[in-house]
Amino acid sequence: KQWYQRRVRGDLGSGNLIQSIRYRENDNEAEYLYSCRYVDSNRVVAGGSGSRDAKIINSKTGVIEGVFYDTKPIHSVGYRDGKVAAGGVSCYIHVGDFNENQVI
Repeated sequence: KQWYQRRVRGDLGSGNLIQSIRYRENDNEAEYLYSCRYVDSNRVVAGGSGSRDAKIINSKTGVIEGVFYDTKPIHSVGYRDGKVAAGGVSCYIHVGDFNENQVI
């Protein structure tokens, strides 16, 4: 336990939590969050199980601005040059256009 505490302090610097962003919409759903990434300074893309989707969430307001639905859990998400990608167990990669002024 002592090693773990030293390791966390060393990796996280101050360790101060800046913000928690809610991913699960309904407390009655079983949900695991597998992957998340910043899209820009105001948005994150996150994917998981339960709802089997990837969501673009405004980190300032908590509003879901876009969703990719799948039939199986999403394990990986990415963002580059205005495009969001999400994939997982179903073996499909979902790709969509997105930029700061566009809601998908």
